[in-house]
Amino acid sequence: MIKPNKQLWIGLSLINLFLVAFFGFILRSKILFPLPFVDYRNMLSAHSHFAFGGWVGLIMLVLLIYNLLPPTHSGKRFYQWMLAGIEISSLGMAVFFPFQGYSNVAIVFSSLYIVVTYVFAPVFLTDVIKTVKEKTIRLLAIAAVIALLVSAIGPLGLVSILLFKATGSTLYRDSIYTFLHFQYNGFFTLAVFALFFRFLNGKGITLNKQAQRFARFYCASLLPALFLSLLWHGRVIDYSLAAAGALLILFATFYFASFFRRLKKDSLFTYPLAGTLWYFSALSFLLKMLLNVGTLIPSLGHAVYGDRPVIIGFLHLVFLGFVTFFILSHLLEEGYFVNGQKSRRFPFLLFSFGIIATETLLMLQGLGILFKTNSGIYNWLLWLASICLFTGAGAIAWTYWAHKKAVSQQWQPLKN
Repeated sequence: MIKPNKQLWIGLSLINLFLVAFFGFILRSKILFPLPFVDYRNMLSAHSHFAFGGWVGLIMLVLLIYNLLPPTHSGKRFYQWMLAGIEISSLGMAVFFPFQGYSNVAIVFSSLYIVVTYVFAPVFLTDVIKTVKEKTIRLLAIAAVIALLVSAIGPLGLVSILLFKATGSTLYRDSIYTFLHFQYNGFFTLAVFALFFRFLNGKGITLNKQAQRFARFYCASLLPALFLSLLWHGRVIDYSLAAAGALLILFATFYFASFFRRLKKDSLFTYPLAGTLWYFSALSFLLKMLLNVGTLIPSLGHAVYGDRPVIIGFLHLVFLGFVTFFILSHLLEEGYFVNGQKSRRFPFLLFSFGIIATETLLMLQGLGILFKTNSGIYNWLLWLASICLFTGAGAIAWTYWAHKKAVSQQWQPLKN
């Protein structure tokens, strides 16, 4: 039977995903309609903070705790308090950012999220070191949590700007890019692969040298690859470190592709829809890696970090295409959306269509701006795609809760 605590936290995470998608719909609506009661910048802050904390932050920590650690450790009351702290701090940001922006109350909840992760980290890392025997999984899990801690440099930089009224955009941009790098390329990516490799172990698949080398090269790339986001400074040292990071990323990509090619994918997934979503996630990851390396090319780097639709498209490629597709695939494969022998497909198909449509339209809109052929129709189409996202996310959350009892009787947990 599913552990009640794990089931609760997954259900709350899926409700949070719906709220994230709803905030995105409000933002898309604000572009087209007056909506005087909505402050766009404040709502954008709520959308982004809640997406990082309430959706990916919460669900990733839930899965890392329950899927990597044995029951004797994952069942600690300490972890329930930590997850509660993540949820409370995220909800606080969702409530106060839309109406107050970076007010003192919103900053308190944002800071609480960071404090909780710093309290959580040493206990979790100790448990991982003690209980996770597979070296590659242990490395990825440890690196993921360290990247989460380091990413706090970004919000602390933004808070210092507000407190000390620092002028100029240099610190602001560096803070934003540092946070995004260690979240997207660090915590998100490393946690995904720790969970995926744990899933493979559960299927009786031994991690070969390609998987081990991928993990090592990717972890080694994380710090120098930060400078791929800082090339706008124009310093020689930034280009040198960025080039080193890009080279390590290429090695990691090569070994991932080699490992991916040798997997017997037909036997990996019990449910075909889970396998399809996983394929989308893997392809999004490869595209993310290539775009990261490609930012060394000035024209592409300017587009990725200077063209707003392309920036949003890249962030959504990682957040939705890579991470969210993986999480939904993982939950499907664990049996959370299965009744008898049938998985509930429509909510996932609707949500997936919204992701693919959003990515396609953002890239077309970005190219339109670059080549001065942009059209206002894209904003309407993106608005329709946002409707697919929040209705799909709502249907996924409703399906989960509506069938929670049936799911709890059918799912068999992974052996630790």
